[in-house]
Formats: sequence, structure tokens, C-alpha cells
Amino acid sequence: MAHVVPLLLGLCLALVSLAGALPLQDSDSGSPNGRIVGGYETNIAVYPHQISLRRKGITTPKNAFTHTCGGSILTKDTVITAAHCIIATVASQYKVVAGTSRRNGSDGIIVSVDEIVMHENYDPDNYDNDIALLRLSSPLPLNNFTMRAIELPTEPASDGAISTVSGWGTIASGGSPSDQLRAVDVPIVSNEVCDEDYGGGRITAGMLCAGVRGQGGKDACQGDSGGPLIVKNKLQGIVSWGRSCALPTHPGVYTNVFHYLDWIKSKVQLA
Repeated sequence: MAHVVPLLLGLCLALVSLAGALPLQDSDSGSPNGRIVGGYETNIAVYPHQISLRRKGITTPKNAFTHTCGGSILTKDTVITAAHCIIATVASQYKVVAGTSRRNGSDGIIVSVDEIVMHENYDPDNYDNDIALLRLSSPLPLNNFTMRAIELPTEPASDGAISTVSGWGTIASGGSPSDQLRAVDVPIVSNEVCDEDYGGGRITAGMLCAGVRGQGGKDACQGDSGGPLIVKNKLQGIVSWGRSCALPTHPGVYTNVFHYLDWIKSKVQLA
């Protein structure tokens, strides 16, 4: 990314040039979208919590809904995603598609969004508090095979733990998105080290970092934003932002879900 880009998952194998940081999106212009870099093709049965968030412009009601971000099934009627994916929009612009491995697939379950609950203190300047909930108009028919709620963490992710990110983002910064669901495995990087990489003061307690420092080549990318970062099958992160994709010098940055457990529980009734 040529600037800090909300990570719209795009596991990028190729290293990209150093640039600023922005939420990962389809392009550096700012529209959410991306694909896993340096990862592998996978199937929704492996990551049944993954959803495709599809959007259309409020002034273009005749247009089709198109993939804009990822997200995770939190309960049968609630999805969790990134605030930067839905800021300055309304619920009627979105459809949640669950149970499909394809970015443009229509074989899954399609549900309208009834309400957007964005974190009250989301800061679009530095992507702090980059978390939002989507309340669905009807419950998802969870089947524990292609659709399943993700578990929340009971403890913070530890430095060096292997995490997995999934999504339909670009496979390189500024590249084309993937139609098939992809995933990539990257180690957690401590906030202290990650903050040094980004120049100091950028990485807050509400953020979590992951990447292969000194090597790069594996990351989320544009189009992956809002999607899940899991450790031991628990949702530890939400794809948020980073400097370009898969750089050896800058890990990807995620919303730290453990940090927001109280906020999540205050907004949704969990089983």
C-alpha cells in the first residue's frame, strides 16, 4: 500500500514497495478490498465463520452488491467487522453472504443488514477502535459446517503465536482480488516491536500486529479488511491497516479483539 491501508485481506506473496499506511482496500484510493498475500487457497468449510460483506452505493440502487470487506459470524444474527469498512454508510447498502468459498458466489446464504453498530470512539485518522457489529435482518442458519459462529478469545494472543488470516483480498498490494477464499499463516508480533517498526506512537492497546519481520511475503491485503485473524480457532484480530502489504519492515495491523471484549459484550448477547 502506498499509504496506511485498511487491510482488505489479500495474502500477497510478492513484496511491495514501502509506502504509507492506510486501511487495506482494493486500491490506494480508499475503497475497501484486498486479498491474502503469500497464502493458499482454502474452503469455507475450513473457515466457516468467514463472511463476505457486499455493498452498493446509496446513489446507485440498481447496481449489484459487490464484495467490499470480510467479517466473521459472531452469533446467528450478528457479524463482526472493521469500522473503516462501514463508516459513512447506512445498513441498507449491505448484504452479508455466508457459507460460500467464492468472492462472487451466490451459493451461500444472503442476508440484509438491519443495523450498524460502530465503536463510538473509532478514529479514522489512526484506525484506533476499528471495530463494528452488523445486526442482521434475519438469523443465519448456522450448520457447523459452512456456517459457524467464531469463538472469542479468553486471553490475549502471545508474541510469536501462529495466527491465520483469511479473505478474498488482493494477492499483492494494488493487485486483483481473489475469487476463491484464501488464507495465510503469520506469527504475532508484539505491540512494542510493531510500534518501533511504524515509527513510534502509532500502535495502540486496541491494535494487534502479525507478520514475518525481516522476510515479509505473507500478509492480508486490500479487500481483506474486516476479516478474521484467528489463533487456535479463536478470533484474536480483525484485519485493519498496514503499510502496503507483506513488507519485511512492517507487520500487518489488526484490531485487538481481546481488548474489546467488554465493548462487544455490552452490544450483543452471546450464548
